[in-house]
Amino acid sequence: MGKETKNLVLEVSSGIVIFTVAAMLVALIVYPKPSVFAGLLLGMVLALAMFFSMAEVLDRSMKTEDSKTVQKRTVISSVIRYVVLFAVLVIVVVWFPDQVNAVALVIGVLGLKAGAYLQPVIHRIVSRGKKGE
Repeated sequence: MGKETKNLVLEVSSGIVIFTVAAMLVALIVYPKPSVFAGLLLGMVLALAMFFSMAEVLDRSMKTEDSKTVQKRTVISSVIRYVVLFAVLVIVVVWFPDQVNAVALVIGVLGLKAGAYLQPVIHRIVSRGKKGE
């Protein structure tokens, strides 16, 4: 991965973590149960894993010449990500409903979207900090 791609990955990852921290602060006030915090943390870990997987597939795809290979690889990795997410959700609901809140887990996974939306803001903040040095 190039330097710009690594910075982008770091910025989106930071956004995922910031979203999770904000969700935990809200949960602390609204519904302060350990299972909610466990769900948010597990969701954050899943969101980060999904994002790193997407970044890796995108990076490999950009280096591949054959468009059919890229398309297959992209579809297969996307299906695998969602199957793993669904499997984790089912495991949580069936075997660990008291330890991990499933709704909080889904909210934590939505941190992936929030991280993508926060990336431009984080990039501007980081860029300003580098100009001031």
